[in-house]
Amino acid sequence: MAVVERRTAEETRACIMQVAWDLFRQLGPRTTIADVADKAGMSSANVYRFFASKQALTEAVCESLLGETLKAARTAIDSAGSPSQRIAAMMMTLHRLMRDQMTAESRAYEIVEVAVTEKWPPIIDYLGRCAAMLAEAIADGQASGEFGPGDPLELGWMTMQACVVIHDPTLIPSCTVIRPEARPEEAINFALRALANTNPPPPLAGS
Repeated sequence: MAVVERRTAEETRACIMQVAWDLFRQLGPRTTIADVADKAGMSSANVYRFFASKQALTEAVCESLLGETLKAARTAIDSAGSPSQRIAAMMMTLHRLMRDQMTAESRAYEIVEVAVTEKWPPIIDYLGRCAAMLAEAIADGQASGEFGPGDPLELGWMTMQACVVIHDPTLIPSCTVIRPEARPEEAINFALRALANTNPPPPLAGS
């Protein structure tokens, strides 16, 4: 009699998420819970024990992938060097990961596009944590005189916005088509020059 390997709940959940990610890369948004269950060798009911809906499963996969990206970003921002060098290292890390892991997978890209457009919670949390990490380096730069004044967290968000074309997976493909000669370092250098301005202009009046 064959021995059936029993997984813990944590292992089963991880298995479902890995299978879902593999299928998202093959089928894109048309992946169903039944597809995931079939490939994972379990019933759809078992998948629903861990994820209440396809949306919940998709968001969990998204959160897991972004979590790995955040770990890489943390390593980069904590690296040796000046605040400018650390910020550049983090932004280049985000660019390479989004370019290589997301845009190279056309089907997975379709899901990423939906996640960004619909502002899924994992996306919002990811962007906020990136801005907070940048704020740490910006505060260090202000303390050393490398950067000009301003609220570090707000400037972190501004840095993310200034570099959006190199780290947003929905923009990276079109950017390379519209201006193929552009290099990600140029966007980063632009943001760093703005941070280094010791006499920034006053904020523009709201429209």
